[in-house]
Amino acid sequence: ILCSPKFLYFNPGEPETEDKTREKRISQHALAERISYFLTSSLPDVELRQAADQGRLNSHHALRAEVVRLLGRESSHNFVYDFLESWLNLRELGSMPPDFETFPEYYASNLQPEMKQETQLFFRHVLDNNLPARDLLSANYSFLNRDLAKLYGVETQTPFSEAAEFQRVQFTDKNRGGLLGQASVLTVSANGIETSPVIRGVWVLERILGTPTPPPPDDVPAIDPDIRGAKTVKAQLEKHRSSAACNECHRKIDPLGFAMECFDPIGRTRSAYDMRGKRKVDTAGVLPSGESFSNLAELKKILVRHEEFFVRTLVTHLLTHALGRHIEPEDRFAIDKIMLSAEDDGYRLQDLVAAVITSDLFARQ
Repeated sequence: ILCSPKFLYFNPGEPETEDKTREKRISQHALAERISYFLTSSLPDVELRQAADQGRLNSHHALRAEVVRLLGRESSHNFVYDFLESWLNLRELGSMPPDFETFPEYYASNLQPEMKQETQLFFRHVLDNNLPARDLLSANYSFLNRDLAKLYGVETQTPFSEAAEFQRVQFTDKNRGGLLGQASVLTVSANGIETSPVIRGVWVLERILGTPTPPPPDDVPAIDPDIRGAKTVKAQLEKHRSSAACNECHRKIDPLGFAMECFDPIGRTRSAYDMRGKRKVDTAGVLPSGESFSNLAELKKILVRHEEFFVRTLVTHLLTHALGRHIEPEDRFAIDKIMLSAEDDGYRLQDLVAAVITSDLFARQ
């Protein structure tokens, strides 16, 4: 049974539409299963099966009502968990764990699951309140427990009743807010020993802007190690950008990564790379568009100003997660339609999830 394709893969069954001139749509019951597995990772409940029995899932209004209902169930935590594991690559958190001697607090406080929980609670808050998707980048708050508050160096107005309790915390540090300032993202985009503007820049390109970079050319040499410690991280990477073959990608990657250098490999704020403060962190950069910034807070403002790039990436990952396949070039028209349906109201997160489910692409075989 466990090796059976019928057990391993979702089978939409026979299409509801048989007309060869029209796109094949899955049946009402197959649609109910697809919705349920997307939002709860389980079989349809009684209410959803009844809606399919009565043929009500052809209505956008009925579908939207089911989205709201299912997201209100405890089992929708599976959607939040699984989607963030995939979209933000949180499944790799711990694959390159921080060095024990350099970051003992990471292990003493068991920070890895707490980091994930912060991101889950934050995403859940934006989803449940149907806030604009841009809040995932620009929000000046998050949900912390005692350990994470200590890691971030923030004071809370209300004392924690117990160490494991999470509460909403407002940030005064404008670099900290949003996904790009969360320890889960900052740790998964580091290598466990040190930060790399290239790794973090690629992460932003792929997960936030949806513009993955091609692999580097085979004939590109590695950066020479700076054994004297006389050069900055920026200066080292400029060696790569001086090559035309490298500059094409690194002019897009490096500025994004530099902005995040204000955080160390486990997400603590820093202003220098060394304890003595001699090797200062430089977070300024210029994007290929010519837009410049001096820190992460200013970069986030630029990203929000062009939020359509972020929203398209988010919708693409939602569709990938919902359909269980990579998005093809011909799917871009469906993505355009989904974005257009949510544009007037500010690309609200729950609206985007509902637009994915009510899209023609979601109902195709």
